[in-house]
Amino acid sequence: MKRNTALLMDAAGHYAYVHEGFSWPAFFLGPLWAVAKRRWWFLLPMLGVEACLWFGSQLAVNLRIFPLMLLVLVAELGYFLARGWYGNRWLAASLRRRGYARVA
Repeated sequence: MKRNTALLMDAAGHYAYVHEGFSWPAFFLGPLWAVAKRRWWFLLPMLGVEACLWFGSQLAVNLRIFPLMLLVLVAELGYFLARGWYGNRWLAASLRRRGYARVA
């Protein structure tokens, strides 16, 4: 199965490839993916959400509240899936805001 890739170019002739569809690197790596793509404005909210989820999970485990543990687990899974589903779209949108246009 071939993965669809969009080629973007800016006015200075710089090229960027953005895959379409689910982003496995964003799903698994999260903030490290944002650093690798040099998208610092993605990194800040990702670190904020990661911190909130971490503190929530620590609170749930320390207080031994099973429904809260389950809620945090579902929230983390939803966050991972959102990163995977929207990661490439966020990347393409940020490149378009910087002046990149689709070539192919």
